[in-house]
Amino acid sequence: MSTTFRNNFIFVKQHSTLPEVKFSITQRMREKYDITDEMMENVAVTFSMRDSETGIYHIANDGGKLITTEGEYINLDESKYTLAYRFKENQTKKSGRYDGEFKLDFLGDYCGKITFPTDSNINIIIGESSTKTTIH
Repeated sequence: MSTTFRNNFIFVKQHSTLPEVKFSITQRMREKYDITDEMMENVAVTFSMRDSETGIYHIANDGGKLITTEGEYINLDESKYTLAYRFKENQTKKSGRYDGEFKLDFLGDYCGKITFPTDSNINIIIGESSTKTTIH
């Protein structure tokens, strides 16, 4: 199942683990921030989500993943790397509007950090659900 994006909006229902939150790092972003393939080979990805109204974190620096798509990327809007995070069921129990972000911690010779998106947040809407399933 792919993520539902509408201008950096993601919609998920209460008690759901999908869709994953995804953010593509385009070639244009990599050039702007001087992010090399070597840096992306040794990076830790984390995800955070805070309540838009209160600013209280519901998820803080939880492990995310880096998805790499092989190929040659010449077009500035193409993406070789995508950041992803899959919710745990208890993280979507409260409906509301949230702001999400990914943090990359470059390790080894390329120590440094960057937060994506750099100019905004990922808007996450957790909608109310009338059902909750429990599998035993």
